[in-house]
Amino acid sequence: MKQSELGSLIAALHRTNQLGYPVMIIGAGLPKIYKMLSDEKSYSERLFLYKEISSLTEEQSRKAIEEPAKKFGISYTDKAMNEIIDITKGYPFFIQQLCQIVYKETNKNIIEVADINNIIKLFFDTLDTGFFKVRYERCSDGDKKFIFAMVKCDELPCTISNIAKQLKKKVKTISPTRAQLINKGIIYPVRYSELDFTVTKFSGFIQRSDEYKDWCEELNKQ
Repeated sequence: MKQSELGSLIAALHRTNQLGYPVMIIGAGLPKIYKMLSDEKSYSERLFLYKEISSLTEEQSRKAIEEPAKKFGISYTDKAMNEIIDITKGYPFFIQQLCQIVYKETNKNIIEVADINNIIKLFFDTLDTGFFKVRYERCSDGDKKFIFAMVKCDELPCTISNIAKQLKKKVKTISPTRAQLINKGIIYPVRYSELDFTVTKFSGFIQRSDEYKDWCEELNKQ
């Protein structure tokens, strides 16, 4: 939603509360939603109950892997499931994609860890050309360099001061780019001055990209 639309929704919900109408709004958003709500209406924190939805737990991940496969008479070994959970980090869409690919590429009733390893490249190729690329293409050249610097820090989340160091710029000069990337839903502030990508494995996609490799080469020449 646009900021103005969000403000109208909050005001309307506030008024229905005052009048005692039985109206409930359920919504979802990226981590930037906290700031968006408080910036728009200072009383918004009194209107909503917040529930943070993260990656699946190990138990939930196993259920997500096993249950759909049972309908087709397919099962996974414990090692295969552990490998899927390790690769996907419990991210629901990644589990769905990986299991879909391994099902199509494996003509067996019991899927083993070797079967998972055989389709890893295809799995990441599928994510790179679709899921990750869609987000990456929304970035300007300046945004991309900021992202490259985040990945170059080697550890996520990373501080904005470390990003500025990689870019050889002052923090205040890159703060507008930080705000743009948060607004686009590419990154989010984990803690004060620390940033991470909103989607797991995005840094791996960047490391595999030719643009990042070229940027690193130019950086080494300077």
